[in-house]
Amino acid sequence: MDALNIKNANGFTLVEFIVVLVIIGILSLMVIIQWPASAINVGAEANQVANDVRYTQSLAMTRGKRFYLIKLSSNTYQIRDSAGNPVTMAFGNTTVTLNSGISFGTLSNLPSNLIAFDAVGAPYTTSSSPGTALASTATIPLTSGSTTVTVSILAVTGRVTVA
Repeated sequence: MDALNIKNANGFTLVEFIVVLVIIGILSLMVIIQWPASAINVGAEANQVANDVRYTQSLAMTRGKRFYLIKLSSNTYQIRDSAGNPVTMAFGNTTVTLNSGISFGTLSNLPSNLIAFDAVGAPYTTSSSPGTALASTATIPLTSGSTTVTVSILAVTGRVTVA
């Protein structure tokens, strides 16, 4: 190629390349701004509550006595032993507070706002022993705006799922 035919070479100019990068950057920013973060946060928080319910069941089974998770307010809960003493959890806290903007909905089949487990992992709706066994699936809904994610606990087995 000689100096006269350089203008006929195929490729992008630096200006065209920068324009494409600016357009991609603007589109990316629009997607990030509109990302439904509340749905992700509620799902993550529901998974944490489900893990804490499982942990409560595990404590009851490994220590051979009743433990229960109790809803204290619209956005806080604790795990307690059979004497009602709070269990120290992550970071030395005894009370868990849900993230900002996330709250518990109405718990179903948990009239005392708690789920208890005995030494074999069976779920109960009361903290006292022998207590009232969970008769049907209990649900713990977590909401943020119009998004709701539900933690379910099956009767008899205490299996915990998130949907």
